[in-house]
Amino acid sequence: MKKIVKLVLMLAIMVNAGFVQAQTKAPGKNKPRCEVYYFHPDERCPIDQAIEENTRKIMQSDFGKNIKDGTILFQVLNTDDKANAKIVAKFDINAQALYIVKNGKGKEIKTDLTEFAFSYGQNNPGKFKTRLKEEIMDALK
Repeated sequence: MKKIVKLVLMLAIMVNAGFVQAQTKAPGKNKPRCEVYYFHPDERCPIDQAIEENTRKIMQSDFGKNIKDGTILFQVLNTDDKANAKIVAKFDINAQALYIVKNGKGKEIKTDLTEFAFSYGQNNPGKFKTRLKEEIMDALK
């Protein structure tokens, strides 16, 4: 009887281990297809704050599901925070910036929307949101 219990227990462990392994994503599949970064320094102007607010709104309202499932990474990062130094250096910036990064086929394609964001982020939020949404949808293709 003890042998049967041990055998059943071993089979259950093996089946469970196989099930867990099957559910684990393959390496390389975990990377988001699109990354959206908004960078800002400690000192902030009204335009900078409006860009962040409008970006957050569009990300939550239109791409919340994508953020949740990991197809989009969205981050707002302080350029003055030493913890963000590595990613700030990757983008070679030192102040406000808005970037979309498309990941695909082993490549990263960066789109700098900073100038556009400063032109429309506060004065024409409708145009800003429309273009940001279009850029993100394009990056997800």
